[in-house]
Amino acid sequence: MGSASGGSNRMTETDLRAFTNDLALATDGTGALDALCRFAQSLLPARLFTITLIDLDAGQALRVYSNMPQSYPVSGRKPVTRDVWFQQVIEGQHSFVANSGAEIAAVFPDQPLIASLGCDAVVNLPVVLGGRTVATVNLLDRAQSYPAMVLARIETELRLPAMATLAVYYMLEGSAPDR
Repeated sequence: MGSASGGSNRMTETDLRAFTNDLALATDGTGALDALCRFAQSLLPARLFTITLIDLDAGQALRVYSNMPQSYPVSGRKPVTRDVWFQQVIEGQHSFVANSGAEIAAVFPDQPLIASLGCDAVVNLPVVLGGRTVATVNLLDRAQSYPAMVLARIETELRLPAMATLAVYYMLEGSAPDR
């Protein structure tokens, strides 16, 4: 399998079986999100892995998962900013990729913190359920980690597992995305 800072293997049947088993055994939302993090890091570079829920009706976002909770913690709700990123990822349901600190800084005000964790590249993968973007899966790693070929792998190999994970998360947490 790949590593947290440089996974490069193709998804194998073993990877998918392990993820499916981990997700099936999850007893709470965090367990489900842990399963997706392990799966993603076995396949792709992701030093920092986070998941953010999007509540469009309330106009808020909530980071519910981080594999580095001491350095990049889960957070309270914050307002959703309707900017170019929002139009691309939330409304357009297309992944966002930045491969340098400057590209990240143009969109995310916490870029200095992100850089301090050794991350100068990001992919935000929208998770769409019921036709709405309900979350983003966020992979961050060193600069230039997400060229077009890697982004294509993320979109091909991580999209369906992310959808399944968020569906299980909502089931286990006793909630559902607003419709």
